Amino acid sequence: MFKPNFLTAQFAIGPQIAADDMVRLAEAGFRSVINARPDTEDGHFLRSEEAAGQAAAAGLGYIHAPTESHAIFETDAIDRFERALIELPAPIFAHCKSGTRAVILWALVAVRHQPTEEVISQLNAAGQELQFLEDELRAERDSATRSPLRLNDQGLLSLGRSPLLIAGNLKQP
Repeated sequence: MFKPNFLTAQFAIGPQIAADDMVRLAEAGFRSVINARPDTEDGHFLRSEEAAGQAAAAGLGYIHAPTESHAIFETDAIDRFERALIELPAPIFAHCKSGTRAVILWALVAVRHQPTEEVISQLNAAGQELQFLEDELRAERDSATRSPLRLNDQGLLSLGRSPLLIAGNLKQP
């Protein structure tokens, strides 16, 4: 059974989910799922093709944005996660194996739109103590303007005002 950890009122992360969790996510008020776990990882878990079918059956939007742990700071991985945040209806639940990749990707997107200190504060408020990433978050903020996706997609410019990134009231759906 999944247990979402809300970073904002419209965005939560968690560990790998099972097929029957898609219905639970929909019943909990989520409208979409982002899966950051690559199908090539070892172990027995819900693969993206089956997850997409289960999500559709539960009435959820679904995007597979696979990110290997070693590639988490690559612009393509961050852009892919940001695009998913833009394209999917909120509230969104994002997962990977443990939830760590999902929260790091969210933070890397968030610093493109708000000060690093605010992002760190939101992470801390949600129980995600990732201060060890502060240097990487600052570097991403500095390089965000060089991302072709960031410069060309007007949707990304409006994401900075979105409840997907701004904590506000952490009222759960």
